[in-house]
Amino acid sequence: MPRPNHSVSNDSRPNVLLIVLDSVRAKNCSTYGYQRETTPFLTDFAEETATLYEQARAPSIHSIASHASIFSGYHVEEHQVTEHTSYLNPSANIFHKLSQEHGYSTGMFSPNVVITEASNLGECFDTKVGPKRTKFRIFDEGLSPMDIEGEVDARRFLREALAHDKPIRSILNGLYSNLTPHGGSHDPSSEFGEVYVDEFFDWLSNRGSPWAACLNLMDAHSPYAPEPRYNKWANQEHVELYEDVQNASKIESFSDEFWEKLGSLEPLYDGCIRQADAVVANLVDRLKDMGEYENTLLVITSDHGEAFGEKSRLSEARLRGHSWGIGEVQTHVPLLVKRPHQENSETVKDIATLTQFAQVVKKTLSDDSSVASFVPDEDQVIASTYRIKPPGDELPLSESDREPYFGPWRAVYRDDEMGVVKYATRRDNTGTFRIRDTGSLEEIEDTDAATVVEEVFQHLRDGVQTVGEADERELTEDVENKLADLGYLR
Repeated sequence: MPRPNHSVSNDSRPNVLLIVLDSVRAKNCSTYGYQRETTPFLTDFAEETATLYEQARAPSIHSIASHASIFSGYHVEEHQVTEHTSYLNPSANIFHKLSQEHGYSTGMFSPNVVITEASNLGECFDTKVGPKRTKFRIFDEGLSPMDIEGEVDARRFLREALAHDKPIRSILNGLYSNLTPHGGSHDPSSEFGEVYVDEFFDWLSNRGSPWAACLNLMDAHSPYAPEPRYNKWANQEHVELYEDVQNASKIESFSDEFWEKLGSLEPLYDGCIRQADAVVANLVDRLKDMGEYENTLLVITSDHGEAFGEKSRLSEARLRGHSWGIGEVQTHVPLLVKRPHQENSETVKDIATLTQFAQVVKKTLSDDSSVASFVPDEDQVIASTYRIKPPGDELPLSESDREPYFGPWRAVYRDDEMGVVKYATRRDNTGTFRIRDTGSLEEIEDTDAATVVEEVFQHLRDGVQTVGEADERELTEDVENKLADLGYLR
């Protein structure tokens, strides 16, 4: 592949590159001890020139809230940006500040509709690319399965299509939806991370330094469809299990059989992580070829992890994807950082948070970037989510069975001499746990969890910052369908 011509600027200020490997949890990264070699590049990167954070936590378990915290430096309880349509004041966004106050060129590159279209987060960048998936039907005048409420099988859709005023076009739309992966709205090949890496370098070749960019890559997000060269641990049976999970009726999706199938999808997920790792390897190689690597703050992380039916330690709920819960599979994320001109590798065992990103950027722009750290000064880390909110009509459960899934779910992490201690609450449920690595979670007999969490979150509520709101933004049908296609409960 030919390298783009890049005009070098005399401006010596560092560049900023945030790479978010959407839905990648630390537990399934070989860099953190996982048995499958899912992240060989990240392992080499950590051993050569990067800082590896062993105990990094995402501020929340879903894209909108986590990205708002990463971009602003505020905790979820402070910024209140928790819905797909939420609004973050641009003045609180570090990328907006870099553009407006420091003269940086800024760009976002991502297939993630939550941050590019549903919310206003992408609007804070000078350039925004993605998503590319747009087709849900062949004919706009015809009916599509997406237009019908409730469960839609082939027989029901055929009846509805024949009754439509454009029956032939409706039937062809139905065939298109059935034959195209996931209704045509998410074709993994068109959203492959390399596509957005190419877009990023096309953008980079047309501007001088300094620049700041965010690449959110969804290779490891559902539909868990790695390219064959990275699909090292799954077979056709796993693909069929995934289709069973996707096609399960709402009622079936909370059955024991469903949870068993969901838990069998990790080999597919692991291949997706291997793919994301290869994408990052190529990106770093190209940065070096362009001469942009040394003077760039490079942060590689994830906005949240992914759950495959693990049991919650705070209620009777089982965790699925990143829709509810505060489990370690959802909050413990990879974090590797290469400061400008960093020469030696480092390992940080203290508890760290992605909420420090904005502060790290500010310190990197100062004279002494060596003080930039994702370990907060207050020696504690906070994670939370409000999902799911009562009455929980999006859950296909009776009203009496929904309560274990309701939030808010909250966690406070603190270091101690034996690892990290997690104080967690879900409504009236509490738990205290010690975490030594991504594979261990030891419950501690401790009655202070409720007190610790309440004191910390009350302090946040007392100092709430009006930087965001649950804005009633109107979403187009296209955006709504993209959200549903990615598995978000609507």
